[in-house]
Amino acid sequence: MFKSALNLTDPDPYFAGTAGFVGSTLLDLHKDMCAFELPEAVPESVRRAHNAVRHVYVYAYFSYDLLTLAASQTFPCLELALRERIGHQFAGRVDKSGKPRPAMLDELLRVAKEQNLILSKIEHLSRMRNMFAHGSDTVLNPPLFLIPFEIVTNIIRELYTP
Repeated sequence: MFKSALNLTDPDPYFAGTAGFVGSTLLDLHKDMCAFELPEAVPESVRRAHNAVRHVYVYAYFSYDLLTLAASQTFPCLELALRERIGHQFAGRVDKSGKPRPAMLDELLRVAKEQNLILSKIEHLSRMRNMFAHGSDTVLNPPLFLIPFEIVTNIIRELYTP
């Protein structure tokens, strides 16, 4: 249901505890995101994308469906971090028709792993990414969002930690 302007700052029923599960407070959600700071070495473009996901998570307090939006932006943030760190290695690549062919998430992750830039397990990330990129009826709650977001944040940290 689309909220009226007068009710925009009311907690979503899921977080208010009046529907679904007993919810978290706005401060709980903010505290969750405080644990996901990035090192200073991370480029500003990646920090901005990552902070946007963090903000959307917190604002889900007012509109529960924003959790799905936050989840859907988690993997583009990771891909941006990988492109910023190793994307230059794929410069000049073209497909059969001569169009530029940038590396996709799987290839970027594999190459970063091969170069020991990341230690995290990466095998399951594409499946998780595809679930959100291609539509899903998965109903998220904060813990279900936090699991992949923590994995992605840790990979970004690894990429930019000397």
